[in-house]
Amino acid sequence: MRSFITIIAIAALSLSSCKKMLEEKPYGVFANNNYYNTEQDAMNALLYAYDPINNIEYGARFLFNLVDITTNQYKFYGKGLETNLYTWDVDPNTEEFLYFFKYAYLGVSRANSVLENVEKMENISAASKRQFLGEAHFLRAFHYFMLVRTYGEVPLHDKVVESVSQTKADYGTIQQLYEFIIKDLEAAIPMLTISKQAGRADKVAAQFLMSKVYLTMASSGMTGAPGYEWVGDYEQTYTKAAEYADAVVNNQSTYGLDPSLLNVYDVNHQADGMEHIFITSMYRDGKGFEGNFSQLPQMFGIGLPSIFIASSLTGGAGVQKVIDGTSCWSYYRVDNDFYNTYSNDDIRKKMMVTTIYNENGSVLANYAPSNINSGNATVSAFYFPFCRKYTDPQSLTNRTSANLYLMRFAEAALTYAEAAGPTTEGYKWVNNVRERAGLQPLQTGLSPKEFREAIWQELTWELAFEGHGLFELRRTNRVVQGITNKQVKQEYAYFYPVPQREVDLNPNK
Repeated sequence: MRSFITIIAIAALSLSSCKKMLEEKPYGVFANNNYYNTEQDAMNALLYAYDPINNIEYGARFLFNLVDITTNQYKFYGKGLETNLYTWDVDPNTEEFLYFFKYAYLGVSRANSVLENVEKMENISAASKRQFLGEAHFLRAFHYFMLVRTYGEVPLHDKVVESVSQTKADYGTIQQLYEFIIKDLEAAIPMLTISKQAGRADKVAAQFLMSKVYLTMASSGMTGAPGYEWVGDYEQTYTKAAEYADAVVNNQSTYGLDPSLLNVYDVNHQADGMEHIFITSMYRDGKGFEGNFSQLPQMFGIGLPSIFIASSLTGGAGVQKVIDGTSCWSYYRVDNDFYNTYSNDDIRKKMMVTTIYNENGSVLANYAPSNINSGNATVSAFYFPFCRKYTDPQSLTNRTSANLYLMRFAEAALTYAEAAGPTTEGYKWVNNVRERAGLQPLQTGLSPKEFREAIWQELTWELAFEGHGLFELRRTNRVVQGITNKQVKQEYAYFYPVPQREVDLNPNK
């Protein structure tokens, strides 16, 4: 998969510059007359459909910009404001809105190509055909789930775009989009088997995505989140979410809650770790452009070269590098106040680094908010506790294997708990997550409302810095009151604007 994605990433970038990426024209599609002749062709087309998720403007960076930077998790501290999303100073021409939209639809287009063409193939085994079609249905659902939670009503493309006129698709309502997503996942689940592969989805990923879809609908309906007035019986919808989450947490043995929190984020165990249900596939030996390899450690680390941190979360196990041989950029800066929302007993708090070391293990500097004013260059770089979820001690200078954790078992456990409510099984799964974090069991006797609100807080702590923040606030109707370190632009609190370029070219809304 790595070598093929490297080839197609270079090819894609050679076909268009960033300025041309928004042109409304068919792109990235394999046609019957020049492809889909062999089973390997079909496989390559499927991998091509996965590729947009790794791109800078979609998963590799802009997901964090759109979904986490806008929340309490990050703060810019008056330093190098490289994206206006830190302050919600955004409009329909904001760069992230433009390119995130572009790459999500690139994924939709390629998934549509696989669905239309592989179905008609004869020179392919029945098992491979089912697998490839199942993954393509999953991918189309995944991209539309990203789109509907980001923008609300968006164009609904259910076929390959073969001409400019077909780019002007009608916009789906939010309800229609969810119905479309559910239909895709209903098709995907029976087609797929449980087969763990880094960078690809299987049956468990499809079941988990379905549970997230129903959970989003249920919680949005329950809390009165804007755009979800059509949701009827939210408890019945929660029951559907629990049904699919149960298949993930109780009815398979390939994935599970990793006993070691640090192991979840160990770059050497991302591909084979039991926690990761769906993860990107960027590798330090990838050539060409970012997306084949990752630069997430540079984005999260502080602006010093060769930073050493504790090898263990509990101390006494030496030190390791965040990244080898290059400086980090201090782009994603953890908010000090958010850091302090964690209990000191919570091991997850230690995923935010507060001490850096020399190579021999002696302390080099300790974090403090006042460090920002220090005259010492090392100390002044350490004014926020930086996130260590993205590290690669074996990096090849600027190229790393740190990936995005798109779907983790811990989230599935908390999804099940929220959907099931304060039942024995609901308490079991939230307490399993809390136990790994070093915390005591959740208080018993909570009402359904109190229990679910506790789960929302648990999700905030567990999924911090992983591209979920604003989605979680939106589905629980807490955006304005839940973001306290920024002035939310209320007109975009629940849905970002569809990019102006798209509106100009496709006025069918």
